[in-house]
Amino acid sequence: MERFFALHFSIALSPRNTMVSLPPSCVAHTPHTARTARLHAHAPRHTATAHAVLITLALAAGAMAPLGVLAQPTTQAADTARNFQGPAGPLGAALTVFAADAGISISAPPALVQNRNTPGLNGRYAVDEALVRLLAGSNLQAQAAGPGSYVLRALPVVAPGAAAGQGAPLGEVRVTAQAERETAWGPAGGYVARRASTGTKTDALLVETPQSISVVTRERMDDQGVQHLGESMRYLANVRPDSGGAQNAATNVYIRGFQSADFYVDGLRYRPLGFFGMMAEEPYGVERVEVFKGPTSGLYGQSNPGGIVNLVSKQPTEYQRGQIELSPGTHRRMQLAADVSGPVNEDKTLLYRMVALGRKADAVIDHQKDDRVYLAPTIRWQPDARTSLDVRTVYQKNWALASTNVPWAAVNGSSPYGRMPMDRFLGEPGFDRETQEQKSLAYEFRHEFNDDWSVRQNFRYGDFDNHENYLARASGLVNGTQLLRNYQLRHAYGDVVALDNHLLGRVKTGAAEHQLLVGLDYSRSHTIRNEKWGVGPVLDNVFAPNYGAAVDTSVYTSWVNASTRTTQTGVYLQDQIKLGGWVLTLGGRHDKVDTEVQDRWIGEFTTNRSWSATTGRAGLNYVFDNGLAPYVGYSESFTPVTGATSPARGSTSFDPETGKQVEVGIKYQPPGQDSFVTLAAFDLRRQNVSTIDPDDERYNVQTGETRSRGIELEGVLQLTRQMRVAAAYSYNDIVVTKDNASSSGYTVQGKGLFKAPAHMASLWVDHRFDDGVLQGLGVGLGARYTGSAWGDALNTFKVPAYTLWDLSLRYDLAQADPRWKGWTASLNVRNLTNRYYVASCFFALACNMGEGRTAVAKLAYQW
Repeated sequence: MERFFALHFSIALSPRNTMVSLPPSCVAHTPHTARTARLHAHAPRHTATAHAVLITLALAAGAMAPLGVLAQPTTQAADTARNFQGPAGPLGAALTVFAADAGISISAPPALVQNRNTPGLNGRYAVDEALVRLLAGSNLQAQAAGPGSYVLRALPVVAPGAAAGQGAPLGEVRVTAQAERETAWGPAGGYVARRASTGTKTDALLVETPQSISVVTRERMDDQGVQHLGESMRYLANVRPDSGGAQNAATNVYIRGFQSADFYVDGLRYRPLGFFGMMAEEPYGVERVEVFKGPTSGLYGQSNPGGIVNLVSKQPTEYQRGQIELSPGTHRRMQLAADVSGPVNEDKTLLYRMVALGRKADAVIDHQKDDRVYLAPTIRWQPDARTSLDVRTVYQKNWALASTNVPWAAVNGSSPYGRMPMDRFLGEPGFDRETQEQKSLAYEFRHEFNDDWSVRQNFRYGDFDNHENYLARASGLVNGTQLLRNYQLRHAYGDVVALDNHLLGRVKTGAAEHQLLVGLDYSRSHTIRNEKWGVGPVLDNVFAPNYGAAVDTSVYTSWVNASTRTTQTGVYLQDQIKLGGWVLTLGGRHDKVDTEVQDRWIGEFTTNRSWSATTGRAGLNYVFDNGLAPYVGYSESFTPVTGATSPARGSTSFDPETGKQVEVGIKYQPPGQDSFVTLAAFDLRRQNVSTIDPDDERYNVQTGETRSRGIELEGVLQLTRQMRVAAAYSYNDIVVTKDNASSSGYTVQGKGLFKAPAHMASLWVDHRFDDGVLQGLGVGLGARYTGSAWGDALNTFKVPAYTLWDLSLRYDLAQADPRWKGWTASLNVRNLTNRYYVASCFFALACNMGEGRTAVAKLAYQW
């Protein structure tokens, strides 16, 4: 009887997606297959009354039964955060409902929970934090007692007039949890991810990956009020997503001083190679943002040396859930978004997720839009526990202009007319406009042959279209106030096909465990750039402009109409070898790249090139039991370069640029805590860079080199159950180490790169109130420091440093009135003090302005 009640309760409250281990006696009399057992684990919840009965019986049985009888966990419950909803009321029934949602089994004396109530639960929490909120006011306290296990102890009760400490505890209840295991492709708990896929193409622990990877979780994006993708990366070390200033039309990221145009979604290249158009991906459809720092060609093929950005899409869920939110804000902003998911059928072989967003808003630059439509439906078919197929489509259209840059003299304070406002529009209303349209169809197939071997195939087709009319700056300030302008008409469009296949297996050689990855991927990009330039009207006064000048586009001075086709085929191999605390990662890849550039007017190929490159990586980690993990790593990259040497040098095609990096560091993830810290030092060199041929300045040679060297400190700390801190600091010394001088003496050797500040730092502090009059309130305050950076290649002037403040306020409306269960309200303000700043310059006539104060409110409902 004791074993029956303990087992019954364990099964009733086991997670729906977890297999339940039964004693041999039960298996012998149960004609269920593994598939049937899985369906039972996914059975619908009992009613609240049945829960109350079950918990009473199980608590009574648990009081008599030894704890060893209960099903024991294999993972820690606190690892995963998810949405929980439960009404206020009797604690026993609420614990049972919560246990079914979180995947926990309970055994304790019934007297401990009888006659106690709970304020209820509504929000996204890790299991241990949810227990604290659920037990608020009950005089009970949860204490961790091992992986996935908790002990609920009654707090001392002191009788009136008794001395402190003389009250006797009421007893204890042991809670055992088997939480949904965090995966590299799913939600992470709170602000901290323990696993990521970008660094290895596998479900790998970050502490075992010998290279810096920053992960921004969904909860962190929500708390910080991320509206555009670049905003998700503003609090990372040595990642600069705002160098383009107040631009909502494009996501431009600098990593370790180098610009990165390599954006991936679910491990596949997203943007076409050679695409000359502005793109800005929507963050609302993203579960996490992962930034892989340093060369990555050993896994992904051609890439810039700074690193890549990989977006992990939101996945279908096996439970019904949903969210809808309304977001008004400054600049006449109004946005409506929804995210719903769950099973389609009873046996949960079909799951779905639908993410949708619509926005009408003005841009931060005057006379421009920031409108968007986004739709992303996903269907998952999982016929058994080892096989799944996801099919995902995405449609996105943006109405947002990447406006022109401005002369340094107009914004540095040297003009007698002062400084041009940050939101100044330098085009013509009614003429300047831009639309971007993205469409993609993707699938991901996974199959596990057994516990050791699996196969995965990823495919995506994407179509991109960009139309832009705008007036571009064509001079510095003329007569102190005027600006010459050129008109530009652009139609850039193209598509990309990406396919990645890999086989993953686990083998043992003696005491060493190997995780082998063998892969073959293919990508094809085709882009067309059709662009006209011509002389536009003069803007009379950038400090007080008079708009309305006509733009004559019938006469043009240049016309480009070019087609670029690029194919890449790569074979890669990786072995992660574990021996005790040691983890050795070895990888290599060979790529063949073909590029054809065609002048569409004459119908001839102006460039037809083929390259091949072999790149690799190696790294060694040692993971201590206390969570410390020092590591050392080496990695390489390559980027094809068009062009050729002079006839005197044989008109030889250029070799690819290369990147080589050595990185050492230490990662720290204390067991049982929601914290993660990385300290890294690196030396990264970009080589084979084109520079002037000293024998014939009409041509180039590949003898240039740029070195990026620095340190990075980045961490997320759970200081208390209510307070989390995200902090980052980087020092980056990036300089051109090799360059040939022209006959006039022009050279950038020894010069630092523009847009690359030596120092960057950020701090985000978030506090939630769990009791008192402020219960239900969350407050976040952030500071972002960007150091001074060179404004041109010759280092003739510097763009000053600046510090920006961000604020977040969130409130659970159910704390004010239970009838508002599921509703939350929030307010996020960026650049709280409305600081005037110049984001960057790349020469004296071309600077990007910063973004003034913006505010976005949000009313959201979750179920």
